[in-house]
Amino acid sequence: MIETKKQGIQVAKESIKKKLWNTLTLSSNGLKFLKTGIEMAKRNKARKAPEAQNTNSAQSDFAPKYQKATAGVDSLASLIQGDASAVALPDLEEDQIRELNKVEPEKKVEFERLLADISDVAKRVHDLQEDAQKRTDDLARKEEAFSRRSDENKKRTEEIKKLDEELKQRHVEIKKSESCLADKERELEKRELDARSGFAAQNVAALSDLKKEIVELESRKTEIQLGILKAEQKARDDESARASEVMEREAEIANNERALQQQQRRLDAEWKELERERVQIREDSLREASQEIARLTDARLRAEARLEKVYRDWTSTEQKLEQYREFSEALAGRSAREILDELAAQKRRVTQLENQIANSHDDQLQFENEALRKLRDEQKAQVDEVHLDLADAKAQLHRLRLGVSDKENLEREKRALEKNNQILSARLNDLGKTVDDLTQSQQSEKPFPQMAWMDSASTADWIKDRKAKELSLPEQDVPDLKTFSVELQHRIAQAEEGTELHFDLEVIQLLIAGLAMSPLHIFQGISGTGKTSLAKAFAKAVGGHCTDIAVQAGWRDRDDLLGHYNAFEKRFYERDCLQGLYRAQTAAYKDRCNIILLDEMNLSRPEQYFAEFLSALEKNDPDDRLISLSESQLLNAPALLVEGRKIRIPHNVWFVGTANHDETTNEFADKTYDRAHVMTLPRQEARFKPDTTPKASFSYESLMERFGAAVEQNADEVSELLMELTTGPLTSILQDRFNQGWGNRLERQAKRFIPVYMAAGGRKEDALDHLLASRILRRGKVTDRFDKTIDDLTAVEHALTTVWKGWTSEPRRSLALLAEDRRRKERGA
Repeated sequence: MIETKKQGIQVAKESIKKKLWNTLTLSSNGLKFLKTGIEMAKRNKARKAPEAQNTNSAQSDFAPKYQKATAGVDSLASLIQGDASAVALPDLEEDQIRELNKVEPEKKVEFERLLADISDVAKRVHDLQEDAQKRTDDLARKEEAFSRRSDENKKRTEEIKKLDEELKQRHVEIKKSESCLADKERELEKRELDARSGFAAQNVAALSDLKKEIVELESRKTEIQLGILKAEQKARDDESARASEVMEREAEIANNERALQQQQRRLDAEWKELERERVQIREDSLREASQEIARLTDARLRAEARLEKVYRDWTSTEQKLEQYREFSEALAGRSAREILDELAAQKRRVTQLENQIANSHDDQLQFENEALRKLRDEQKAQVDEVHLDLADAKAQLHRLRLGVSDKENLEREKRALEKNNQILSARLNDLGKTVDDLTQSQQSEKPFPQMAWMDSASTADWIKDRKAKELSLPEQDVPDLKTFSVELQHRIAQAEEGTELHFDLEVIQLLIAGLAMSPLHIFQGISGTGKTSLAKAFAKAVGGHCTDIAVQAGWRDRDDLLGHYNAFEKRFYERDCLQGLYRAQTAAYKDRCNIILLDEMNLSRPEQYFAEFLSALEKNDPDDRLISLSESQLLNAPALLVEGRKIRIPHNVWFVGTANHDETTNEFADKTYDRAHVMTLPRQEARFKPDTTPKASFSYESLMERFGAAVEQNADEVSELLMELTTGPLTSILQDRFNQGWGNRLERQAKRFIPVYMAAGGRKEDALDHLLASRILRRGKVTDRFDKTIDDLTAVEHALTTVWKGWTSEPRRSLALLAEDRRRKERGA
């Protein structure tokens, strides 16, 4: 591409030099004619005698003009290629000048005119030389600037675009230069043809040279055109290479999406496993609860047995205490110490008696001693028994005290266990009933109850059970789009009972064109401008259905929009969006316009909860626009689900999101804006009296046919409009200064939006202005950027004005955005 452009510049230089040389050659021919006249004067001088009359007058008449012509011709000597003497005027003597003054008046006038022409030609040649030198210097500077710019460019796509634009501009300049030089050559040719008939041969030669030059210029032109064709072919090749690269990237994105889907399936499988574990944990907990109840029941039985044993021990102890009291009474209140002391005294007495017996050897005493010894042994045994009974009584008393405390604790524990047993028994009964109910519901109910009802519902069922009044309206085809836009404006005004909605006709035309352009719409603007009302009123006006969904802050995935499947209950909780998608596919609604309204769409990030929809809507084949609801096919699934688990996004559904921009909302990502038709609704101040028309339902198929006819009818005019835009200065400025381009998706959408807008009664320039303002010049892309200056905005404004020059309207939306951003920058915001 760079070599081709350099060749074009070199060809332009050679063309300018060639034209200059031809001009000098033409002047050289004129000098030859003058020389011929001078030679004729010399020959006349040889035949006639010199005359000295009126010498001073002749010199003053002819000599200054000759000197002026000589000076002019001498100044051309440096410009003539080859022998400079070929164009130099000969030196004339005074007698030769007098001889020239004596020639016939007609020839004299002709010579003087020729001298004047030579002076003029010399001056023009100088001007041409200066202009050629300036152009050469300019071309050299531009060539140097281009080389420097081409060295700085790194991205291949940007380099191709810049080279194409500069090549076209140079081509236009060369065309203009060729046209200017051709005009000058035609003027010189005309003057030469007006010369005397004596110069016919020279004129023929000059004309021949001119024709040769024209042929050479044509050949140069052909070479330049070939260079342009080669450059365009190379640009197309580069574009195809870039397209293949884009396809590779799309394939990579598709692979990533498949990987994400596989990951999603894996997560779903893990979720199922968690559900299974949860069920298992619940069963284990129930089993453990049953075991705990059995254990507590055994503990209660053991506690009762212990209480019974303690009660028996307590009874036995009471009996022993009673015996102890009787023994105490038998001792007549004497303490054990007194009895022990008395026993010790008896022992001492026994010892004394034994000593006496030993001393007296009295048998009687010995007998008494034996009796006393027996008595002593008996009393000792009684005392030992009393000691044992006393120790047993004390131990029994201690045990009784402990037994009473244990009995109270056990009584409290028994009551608590009995209460827990009752609670657990009640819970077990409830769980058993719940399990039985769930088991019965799983066996009898369908996983999608609402969608299953839609499968079997008739039109009468819809009208009776769902209050679907739109199904009772008469059906009709859409008229031509211009008539339909006016009729729709009046129908929308009367759509809501009790209030009139007044929207400008331009807003209705933009809405109709947006329906043909994209299935995703974003209505934005200040609060109270009718964003939500417009979507609902449109659905009612055309006899369709609007599913109203209030987006909540904190939505993260598609389950918040569609619902989720409960694996334990074997049921899908269907949200309104899922029901609206399924409704649009039923027999009652498949030929009607269906709207899914996402109110306050940017309270959460659409790129998260609406991500699968954004990807599905990009697919060209509507049959491929599927969203999975489950990883596997569900039993008793509705008839219109694909593979028993996927919901199709129908072609007769438009998603309309309303958006406010404040501290509670999120900004849309570029990919959301690029896929959507964006409308900024102004405050509706116009009022009109709506025409009363009977309510009707318009066919979706007839609306699509009108869209297709409009696109086909205005295709050539729109292609020409887009060509003027993309080849104009605006595209290069946006690319160079803002790194913004005219993508394939936007071009594809424009080729549907602009024709339909024209068919609806609007102007193509206004449609293009709307697309530029909402897609290219919007906040964050061109306007409201802190890295750009007022000079950048001024350049865009000038480029817009240049592109719109000659069209019937002005880009008021785009200029208003740029003016607002300019004011913000001037305030220093």
